[in-house]
Amino acid sequence: MNALAASAAWADDKPAADAASPDKARQLQQIVVTGTRATDRTASESLAPIDVLTPADLTATGSTDLASALSSLLPSLDFPRPAINDGNDAIRPASLRGLSPDQVLVLVDGKRYHTTSLVNYNSSVGRGSAPVDLNSIPIAAIDHIEVLRDGAAAQYGSDAIAGVINVVLKRGGQPGNNSVTASGGVMDKGDGAQNGVQGSVGIPLGGTGSNAPGWARLAWNYQNAMNTNRAENKDKSTTLAGAPNPSGIPYERYGDPAVKTYQVLLNFGYNITPNIELYGYLNGSKRDVTSNGYYRAYNSARNVPAIYPNGFLPQIVNHSNDLAAVLGVRGKTDGGWHWDFSADHGENNLVFDIANSVNTNLYYTLGHSPTYFHAGTFRNKQSVANLDLSKDFGVGFLPNPVTVAFGGEYRKETYVIDAGDPDSYFFNPATLIPGTTTPYAGGSQVYPGLTPEVAGSFGRHSEAAYLDLETDLSSKLSAGVAARYEHYSDAGSTRSGKISARYQFTDTFALRGTVSNGFRAPSLAQQNYESVVTLIQNGQLAQIGTYRTSDPVAIALGAKPLKPEKSTNYGLGAVWQPFDSFSTTLDLYQIRIGNAILYSDQIAVSIPNSQVTGAQFFVNGATTRTRGADLIANYRLDLNAWGKLTLTASGNYNQTKVLSISTPAFGRASEGLLTSSTPRTKYVFSGDWAFHDFNLHANLTRYGSVIRRGDMDDGSQDQKFAARWLLDMSASYNLQDWSFTVGADNLTNQYPTKASLANVYEDRADGLQYSSLSPFGFNGRYWYGKVTYRF
Repeated sequence: MNALAASAAWADDKPAADAASPDKARQLQQIVVTGTRATDRTASESLAPIDVLTPADLTATGSTDLASALSSLLPSLDFPRPAINDGNDAIRPASLRGLSPDQVLVLVDGKRYHTTSLVNYNSSVGRGSAPVDLNSIPIAAIDHIEVLRDGAAAQYGSDAIAGVINVVLKRGGQPGNNSVTASGGVMDKGDGAQNGVQGSVGIPLGGTGSNAPGWARLAWNYQNAMNTNRAENKDKSTTLAGAPNPSGIPYERYGDPAVKTYQVLLNFGYNITPNIELYGYLNGSKRDVTSNGYYRAYNSARNVPAIYPNGFLPQIVNHSNDLAAVLGVRGKTDGGWHWDFSADHGENNLVFDIANSVNTNLYYTLGHSPTYFHAGTFRNKQSVANLDLSKDFGVGFLPNPVTVAFGGEYRKETYVIDAGDPDSYFFNPATLIPGTTTPYAGGSQVYPGLTPEVAGSFGRHSEAAYLDLETDLSSKLSAGVAARYEHYSDAGSTRSGKISARYQFTDTFALRGTVSNGFRAPSLAQQNYESVVTLIQNGQLAQIGTYRTSDPVAIALGAKPLKPEKSTNYGLGAVWQPFDSFSTTLDLYQIRIGNAILYSDQIAVSIPNSQVTGAQFFVNGATTRTRGADLIANYRLDLNAWGKLTLTASGNYNQTKVLSISTPAFGRASEGLLTSSTPRTKYVFSGDWAFHDFNLHANLTRYGSVIRRGDMDDGSQDQKFAARWLLDMSASYNLQDWSFTVGADNLTNQYPTKASLANVYEDRADGLQYSSLSPFGFNGRYWYGKVTYRF
């Protein structure tokens, strides 16, 4: 449940003397609000593993988007950079502990954040998911991030199987916490130039200085990033009609899309009385993304020479618009009750416009076709109302109070598909390619328009109740138990529970462990998404349809109504802090997921008066098991006259195994996306040296190997992409209120292993020489600079 904001608001109630008591002197002093309702837990005292990331951590790299920054900091998080993946180029999924991107719950100030409307239907990481878009949240608005690496469905509800990412926003309006940053950069190959301005400014409300009863803080972010191209043939002259192409490799554009980002977040708080606070935030994000598909050659049946005599490169112009708003009131009664009532609303609208394209079927039927189309819109909306209460109760036979928290939640969700313009989906099956019985391709090319038949509005609601107990049973033993009941109007009821414990064996060493079961309700997108897209089938461009499970086509292929995924999580960890400046944690975990929702393989179909040759749908089709370990070590050194040095070493080992598959429509290649498409190991070594006004940062990351598996049982289509070490470095100089930073990401200019011709899934024959599974992309070295003014 979402009592986090209440916990955060009252975390400073604990007396400072207690925080500095001897038995806590060796503990990290960052109070956390994720995974606990207690108001005095530090990161190292928590009953489950929690990472705390500061703005300095997030901005230490050249990344201007949140997900890329998290990927460089967290060994357990994977954020690949696929290309020619349609809407996936615009909204890239992030994976935690190798699980599906929609199996991690994202909170903003403790409130459930909305998911996107896009279904990731391409053959890449996160296939079939509709996750949260982390990049809709401006980094400038963030105070810190808490990442709970543990199953938490009993505490927070659906989606929290892999863990919870809680984005905690900046508070307050006092001078000294404001900043404006201008940044710019360019790839080593001269493309992918980026520039932008972001900042955060707070003001007091209702008064001046510390006497003001309220505050408001405005954060913004504008970024403009050009596209990159790492295709094997970037010579567009080879596309000219009759022009020589000695390599035989077609021209393509393969790399990051062009992106313009506009973000603004207003966060506020106002003390109505000394014990009652009105609070909330409003976040608006707009991202315009121009990506592309495969080049259509001048002599292709998909081209109209009268319009494009030299062929054309179709482009998808995605407009991703996010809106999130929270309004709440929280307080503390004279009797010691913490209470929090809030309402929040979030939505993602993803528009598909198609540029530099043509409807070949429309042209040869009516003699004309536009070259720019509106192909339709996907919308996902979520509205939530919460009531959370908590209080510390003294129990006679226990030495310490018991934190009792309980509450309820009502959530309403809506998923909408809007049809495109008629020209974007026009198809006449009687308009045939001369000399054949095959009709010209219909619809806007690269992404055919959504038809009125698939359009519609789909909704559901859910109710939930939870109970959470936590206490220190002794000076050494802490324990917690949580239970949750949730009912969905379309997916039935679920029950989940969690038991947590931590034992401090000595002043320097402790063990912690958790056992829980959880769930993830099928998203409305997975239940109701339907479209026809242009994908590769048997090495050729083909029209592939995704059908909702209630569609007669899907039912005829074996589709059934989706059920919630069910999980069982086990965690065991150790915390060792032999002296104040050094700490290390080791956490082992196992996550078993039943009824896993899979996106089926393409099934060959023949549908009368349709150009669709392959069909796909969602199915509860597998049981999986994920085992792994997280290791984190921190060491702080005071070098006296030479400044201070902070060193961090962290690593993740993760292995997912498919224990059973209950559907024939899920082959070996698709199974590989679950088991081998994310690195089994990832190590991050970082160092920060502060010397007077000079700061030096270095981040060395080893991305383990990934494997693209094919459907051939003999492994002849498989390819292993070797591990790579990437070095990021930056240097900063502070001059009064100004700071100047220069740096380079991937300083050693590493690229992934090139795809082999035997690997049919990477389209190497078309010049797409790097795998979309690469966990660090394939752009090479990136140089950047930043200037920040603080006031």
